[in-house]
Amino acid sequence: MKISVIIPLYNAEKFFGACLESLLIQTFTDFEVIVVDDCSTDSSATIAESYLKNFGGRMKIITLTENTGNASVPRNVGLEHARGEYVYFMDNDDLLIADALETLYNFAQAYRADVVYMERGFLCGEEFSAENLVVSAWDKTPTPIDEPMFETDELGGRVENFLQTRYGWAPWEKFVRRDFLVADKIFFPPIKISEDVLWTFKVICSAKKILRVPTPLYIHRSPKNSWSRTKRTPHDEIKFWLDPLIKGVDLLDEFTGSLKFFAQNVGYRFEVTNFFVKMQLAGMLGALDNFDNRELYEIIHREFSAGNGKHAALIANLIIFMNFYRNKLNG
Repeated sequence: MKISVIIPLYNAEKFFGACLESLLIQTFTDFEVIVVDDCSTDSSATIAESYLKNFGGRMKIITLTENTGNASVPRNVGLEHARGEYVYFMDNDDLLIADALETLYNFAQAYRADVVYMERGFLCGEEFSAENLVVSAWDKTPTPIDEPMFETDELGGRVENFLQTRYGWAPWEKFVRRDFLVADKIFFPPIKISEDVLWTFKVICSAKKILRVPTPLYIHRSPKNSWSRTKRTPHDEIKFWLDPLIKGVDLLDEFTGSLKFFAQNVGYRFEVTNFFVKMQLAGMLGALDNFDNRELYEIIHREFSAGNGKHAALIANLIIFMNFYRNKLNG
């Protein structure tokens, strides 16, 4: 088996059939589809089952015992069951153009790449049509490439590119050699959001060969009711972004602490952590104005205390940083 396409599934009944249809028309057929259902409450699982016969034994459905809240665990479970030489993580409401898997596989083979990174792709609204497709860059690369090229193999350069958001975060931008992910234990962390940022950081720090390609192959749909866009109260919004802040900083510290490069370049270790923290603060920025410092302290203290309490001494400093960041952006 050359490729494993892994699709986390949760309440995507409106779009999932089209997603699977885009896989059925692939010009490359030596692939399997692994659907991991995160306890959907609509007809998504039934739709998945109706397609089993269409793939002629190349599709499997795994149903989790309880809902996990985001795509991390389903993706990890899919990776555990994957048999392909390469894995490709696809969202359940998106589509691939007909020769996408063939093109990605050929790039990976020709350049012996651990990762094939698509620098751009197609965007569309909820209702897909060829007329409303827009080609867009996933990242902030200043000069888009017009032919395949290797990313720098110098780790400092890759970290700089990460800090300048010259890599998109989404897993579906990356076609990855499975043995590399398994050997380096690169899995998605079980946090509410920004799990793809941490996963991408591990990938770019660990891969030997990353190939950037200019060819748009993926069609990303932007549903209006996606989980990250769910309307939340200001209190819940802060809690939502504190989860990746608290857990993500620990995970980053553990990972960077395991690499000699960051021991020798402590400044980069700080910059990466600072970048990640500011990203989570930006997410909760709109909610901060609803609370004074005392109320913020109570919310943050409660969330930090839910863990092992080892970050308790940082709460006051975090509030100071939040206020500084809020004032800087508003001023």
